[in-house]
Amino acid sequence: MRVLLIDHNAERCNERRNDLAAAGVEAISAFEEHQAASLRKSHRVYAVCIDSQVAMNWGAWVAGLIEGLKPIAPVVLIVDEGHIPRHFEKYVDIVIDRADFDITGPHLMQQLNWGQATFFQRWFGDWMNRASGSRHDEAIPTC
Repeated sequence: MRVLLIDHNAERCNERRNDLAAAGVEAISAFEEHQAASLRKSHRVYAVCIDSQVAMNWGAWVAGLIEGLKPIAPVVLIVDEGHIPRHFEKYVDIVIDRADFDITGPHLMQQLNWGQATFFQRWFGDWMNRASGSRHDEAIPTC
């Protein structure tokens, strides 16, 4: 499973990436918009974790990124003291407090991995991405 972490705080994002890696979850991280867009296009991700400060600062851009991932990848919004950016709940699947994510994030990502889409859903998502011209660094699943 590969997770895309998006957070403008590079140190915090790298700590989260390391915590996930220690739990066996591959994570890639982005600290700014262009980097997030580039990673999204060049890597297949099965979940996206977005810090709420990024959602507030990059609002419409983040919403567009998320809409491009639906329904293929669940989106986890990591909030600070329960503050969800206005009207953002419709874009996310899971909302978790920052302190809770630091403790349970790796377990949550493992749970999402176990609940991954069926083979057909993954194949169809890959087919849609190929049809839209997106590149992926992984082999295309076959029967």
